[in-house]
Amino acid sequence: MKRHIRFGILAAGALLITSACNPPLDIKNNDAPDVLRALATPADVKNVAQSALNTWYLSACSVNPYLMFEVTSDHLTANYGNFGMRFNNEEPRIPYGNSSAGSDRSVAEDPWNGFYGALGAANDALKAFKAGVKLTSDAETDQYKTLAMFAQAASLAELGLIFDQAFVVDENSEGAPTLSKYTDVIKAAMTKWDAVIAAANGKTYVYPTAVLPLDKVAFSGATLYRIANTMAARTLAYSARTQAETDALDWAKILGYADKGISGTGVTPFDFTVIGDGYVNWYDDRLGAPNSTWGIPVDVKTINMMAPNVPATFNGTKVAPTGTFDKRLSATPQVNWSTYEYTHQPGVDISFENQVVGQVARGIWKQSPYWYLRYYYYGWDQSPGAEGPAPFTLIAENDLLIAEALVRTNGDLARAATLINKTRVTRGGLAPVTAADGKANLLKAIQYEIDIELFTTAANGLYERRRIDNLQIGTPRHLPVPAKELETLGLPVYTFGGVTQNPGGK
Repeated sequence: MKRHIRFGILAAGALLITSACNPPLDIKNNDAPDVLRALATPADVKNVAQSALNTWYLSACSVNPYLMFEVTSDHLTANYGNFGMRFNNEEPRIPYGNSSAGSDRSVAEDPWNGFYGALGAANDALKAFKAGVKLTSDAETDQYKTLAMFAQAASLAELGLIFDQAFVVDENSEGAPTLSKYTDVIKAAMTKWDAVIAAANGKTYVYPTAVLPLDKVAFSGATLYRIANTMAARTLAYSARTQAETDALDWAKILGYADKGISGTGVTPFDFTVIGDGYVNWYDDRLGAPNSTWGIPVDVKTINMMAPNVPATFNGTKVAPTGTFDKRLSATPQVNWSTYEYTHQPGVDISFENQVVGQVARGIWKQSPYWYLRYYYYGWDQSPGAEGPAPFTLIAENDLLIAEALVRTNGDLARAATLINKTRVTRGGLAPVTAADGKANLLKAIQYEIDIELFTTAANGLYERRRIDNLQIGTPRHLPVPAKELETLGLPVYTFGGVTQNPGGK
């Protein structure tokens, strides 16, 4: 391996977290006085609210489980044993190895512990605010209370998107929690998103840059409001595990959120992009890993969508794109593979590098000569890497949520087509879609843009492809509760995946 995975060190203020290092599952009242004493000073509470947001971000930008999700959904491919990519890339699919001693245990354990760490910190801060702790002013108290609420909502949302069940806990919880189905976790997250949106609406405060270093815009009450609306829209839209669940979603509600998000009616759009500081406090390894030559190329199943002459299964023959194909794909290599120097072509996201890596014996279909390099400057080939703008949610993602909601609610198809064409035509060079193409074709165009334009951002392949039944048979559509947690609770260990356990799929 060229680069080992690095784990971030939080700022000094994060050391004040009382429960961020472990899932806050023991929430009996006898512990509450200690929490409130530890967070009795305004500075402590403020730091914990900030740390909750930072812990959520680092967990949401971790290699686990997102690289496994991208590989098992045939977005990316790999045959290395890291991050659950090898065994969850077998064909036919095999069950996820949910074992407390297994080599892939971190795929489930890391997000479980990470998001409960963020949730615990957010809950502690909100308990302190509830108990009467005030910052320098009512306005600042409201500002950092809303920040903790954002981390709380965002953490619950990811738990609901990743796992089949999870614990729903907040600052008001008492007694031992019980596991709730993902639909109930998502419902709880949506309630929290509504509270964040209401709290941030109309607020003009501005956070210090260190709280969340956004690119091109300040992190303020106004931008938090719009980010929260987009996050609410994507939480609900991506919660579906099947086509049937997608069809049953409240798309009018999704449209309402997205239209008040980071793009929408009458607003200046902005990307939700965080500036990486080179593995200090803010970094996105989910983005950095595939935007490098480290060993996670683009699956040819995805390339086949962009250039139909390229076979959808790799058999050892390196086929370059020919004929008419998406402009975001290049037939010209961008990397000098002897020096790992880049000559990046503007507008190109994926290039035919004529290079494959990994052992053929592990499955030749796991190789690909196509590499994703749109954000190469952020990747693991760089030193130290993780520097510069790292898009979490692009304008295009919010636009596509609006477009899909318009189509699914029999809304303005012309507006939907315009939103699709913003990237389909401008970046992809593809023929524009129009309202006359009809709902089915517009949905196909939306799904294509989500697959290609949003690549390696938070809109990962599993979230998108599971909800339209576009997965290989036997692909797990979510993760089980980690085996270690189940064993601690005295519950049976279970898992998902494999053609006998999860036969649904494409």
